[in-house]
Amino acid sequence: MISPLQSSANQRPRRRRVDRPSTSESQTSGLTKGFLPISAFRRLDPTAVGVVDLDVSVVPRSPDGGRAGNGERDCLLLVRLHGEPLAVVHVGCDLASAGEDELAIALWHQTGAEIRRHVARFRCAATPADSGALVGGLRSPTSGCPGGRTVDGGASVAVILCTVGREERLARCVRSLLAQRGPDVELVVVDNRPESGEVLRTLAAIGLDDPRVRYVPEHRVGLSVARNRGVSETAADLVAFTDDDVIADPSWLRWLVAPFADPSVTATSGMVLPLELRTKAQKRFEQFGGFFKGVERRSYDLQTGRAQQRLLYPFLGDVFGSGNSMAFRRADLIAAGGFDPALGTGSPAGGGEDMYALSTAILRGGRIVYEPRALCWHEHRCDDEALRRQVFSYGTGFTATMTKALADTPRFYLAVARAVPHALALARRRRAEVGGAAEAFPQELTREHRRGLVRGPLRYAEGVMRARRLHLGDVIRGN
Repeated sequence: MISPLQSSANQRPRRRRVDRPSTSESQTSGLTKGFLPISAFRRLDPTAVGVVDLDVSVVPRSPDGGRAGNGERDCLLLVRLHGEPLAVVHVGCDLASAGEDELAIALWHQTGAEIRRHVARFRCAATPADSGALVGGLRSPTSGCPGGRTVDGGASVAVILCTVGREERLARCVRSLLAQRGPDVELVVVDNRPESGEVLRTLAAIGLDDPRVRYVPEHRVGLSVARNRGVSETAADLVAFTDDDVIADPSWLRWLVAPFADPSVTATSGMVLPLELRTKAQKRFEQFGGFFKGVERRSYDLQTGRAQQRLLYPFLGDVFGSGNSMAFRRADLIAAGGFDPALGTGSPAGGGEDMYALSTAILRGGRIVYEPRALCWHEHRCDDEALRRQVFSYGTGFTATMTKALADTPRFYLAVARAVPHALALARRRRAEVGGAAEAFPQELTREHRRGLVRGPLRYAEGVMRARRLHLGDVIRGN
């Protein structure tokens, strides 16, 4: 018998359009720090991951399009209707043996209210009365659901994919990008380790002869450098970014660039979910924070879309999205100086370049839209040592970006003053965090993160000196 466990939809706040719950709020409401159902992480055994498109079937499929599940005892499922994400739910069952009727009951239990709300909003189907309506697909009329339509602003688009090889992952990612629906796309693959020859071999096998693919070697090490090089190599109006450990949903790019039809929008981000939850390290990463930002579309700016009670807003760019699913107006990104080469993977700081670029988009008077229909799946680090290094680099990247803000942006001081009362309140609330050995983040990883936080300012200073010595700031201008 399927056990319907928990959903991110029925836990999410309804009154605050632009705010995510604080850390302690999320945990006391049944969500992890990564805002996924905490019940999926009480055990560190493998959990299946998949997506259910209710207009097609209640049978989940895996992120790569196959049948989801391989004997796992439970599953984490994104539930969509006519392309709109309704919730991420945790269901206690083996997907390989579950029947459609049982799955329909479990999904209705957790998302029935969201389904009815979608139908009432878009008037796209008959209002379902019970779980039986989900079996066989909740289809819309021939005209389709209005919520599934995007406005094409007519802008040209380039996807910039920076990589150091990793042939199997790169091939998987490139295939998903070349299969995108929607706007014509230029795919700029920046090889940040060209001497290995891995990227060229991979592209030659799957798509180097495709006119949409461009190969660009970049010998200067660093993700920011590689991204800036990609920006300088295209004349597209919009530039989107993802990583080689991602599988992009077929409609990812279409929805990621759709908000740019509004001229006030200067950057966008999309929803990122775990590709798999096979190892303890992958589950620990979601407990640490993950990339998930919820299923509701939100916008942020300095005036009307201000996130209330966010510490150091808008300098904590992780609230807006993540670097593996974001897009910018190319001209605006170049005017802002691109990605800081003193930040990011490959620099001494180890991270933070995406966070600061998104914050800068707001500081320059622009607006960021988080569009959850723009979905991609990220393959988390699968072993403990890789997770340890990642957590450390998140710590160094965070305080490195704060150091940059402290040195470069006077507005940062006002943000600090506003943050003090909220920081004190958050510290008091943290004592109410959910307990349990599996749910508690390991102390050794917490210590590793703190160690990174301490080293971040010095690492940033080292990165600045390296960038000046190698003239890395000129890369965005094509030099």
